[in-house]
Amino acid sequence: MKKVISLTLFILSLMFSSQAQNRWKVYGGGSISHLCEKPWLNSDGSYRWGGGAFVGCGYEINFNSRWSLSPQLEFAFSDNGAYLSSDKAGSYNRYANWQSNWSLNIPILVNFRIPVSDLVGLRIGVGPYLQEALAGRQYNPITQKRESMSGNFGNRFNVGPMGEVAVETGNHLCYMFRTQYPVLKEGWVRKTICLSIGIGYSF
Repeated sequence: MKKVISLTLFILSLMFSSQAQNRWKVYGGGSISHLCEKPWLNSDGSYRWGGGAFVGCGYEINFNSRWSLSPQLEFAFSDNGAYLSSDKAGSYNRYANWQSNWSLNIPILVNFRIPVSDLVGLRIGVGPYLQEALAGRQYNPITQKRESMSGNFGNRFNVGPMGEVAVETGNHLCYMFRTQYPVLKEGWVRKTICLSIGIGYSF
């Protein structure tokens, strides 16, 4: 039993060794989103992309110089871009599936680092994200107006995979590209892929 405890403590000491220090980080950037559905009112049309933005903070737990885990908390705005690129449909059909929302997201990424040079590194992260919409608007084809959405926790909640590629320069700055896609297809956010670029600072 003592050998098992000693071995466990030794492994933990290697994982959390001083080779890589745990750090806080802040980040922000812009995004574009696209509803990945075929327009049901106009089969000849296609949806555009909508703009958005995000800002967040996180804590990076470094197991060693290569592997880390980074839970994050972020506040984001997104527009699913669901308005038809063709003007032939008219206003009734053109904005039928349009939505926008403000949300609180919790990404949890497992990261792997690849050193490029002494001052530049490449970080690849993958993992799930949880999303809870705080407020949102949608287009009502009947009234032809953008109206506030309503619903319970289940309507506002979503989860999905997230991937991130970041170029780290020096000890503090990083420039990142990420993508995310919701798994739950109903509710406030459905079938909407989001592509983001941003900048982060670790301390």
